[in-house]
Amino acid sequence: MTIFSATGISASYGRTRILHDVDLPELHDDEVLGLLGPNASGKSTLMRCLTGEKTHHGRIVLDGSDRDEMDVSAWHRRVATMPQTPPNPSVLMPTELMWSTARALDLDFSDRELADRIEDIFNRLGLDEFALSPLHVLSGGKRQLVGLALALLRDPDVLLLDEPTSALDLHWRMVVLDLVRERLTERGGVVIAALHDLDLAARYCDRIVLLEAGQIVASGTPGEVLTPDNLARVYHVETSVSRDEQGQPVVQVIRPIRSGKQVAR
Repeated sequence: MTIFSATGISASYGRTRILHDVDLPELHDDEVLGLLGPNASGKSTLMRCLTGEKTHHGRIVLDGSDRDEMDVSAWHRRVATMPQTPPNPSVLMPTELMWSTARALDLDFSDRELADRIEDIFNRLGLDEFALSPLHVLSGGKRQLVGLALALLRDPDVLLLDEPTSALDLHWRMVVLDLVRERLTERGGVVIAALHDLDLAARYCDRIVLLEAGQIVASGTPGEVLTPDNLARVYHVETSVSRDEQGQPVVQVIRPIRSGKQVAR
């Protein structure tokens, strides 16, 4: 079983504090946590703290082991990241990028196992027909799918996704998040995803953390977090929140809230 926690996370750029003692809920196997918030809310900085790219204060613990005390290679065998920026256009083909990444990480797969694994991931992401196309001829959305394939390659216990669907249309957004869910069902682990789309977050996340100016405004289930009051405070929009057949919230944005205007509930 995978247990992941991050507590007291604070970070700054120069003298400007970006994150203020952020405590994420403790995550267990098969759980997806969504990080929501407007631009400059601290989502990307928090993701960079979790991945280790950004210096920060606080504790990040995986199965009882503090990340600061873990061997770097051991951490990266268990934690994989899909950055917001897709792989750069180049003459490399997706297949070549997958093989070179696997060998650089010294993944414990035979050539046959690795080939089968790459084929399966490409199949699920609709990348099989682009496997031998240079990255520079692929769209940004396709390269974003290659970025997810690279993160899935190592079969991590913790998957960190920074805006994993930003360059994708609605169909492929759902394909990606369906695959993430399928993967948790098949092998366990936890996922933390920074997202923009409120309805997709409600559909796919078990828990949501709503950020504003580097602090948590609300944390809980989608139904607890995605309320008209919380959305008015953070996004400055008037919303109507209903429930779908599974009881999950469905957000309808009605209008922007002008500064100082009170919204009737």
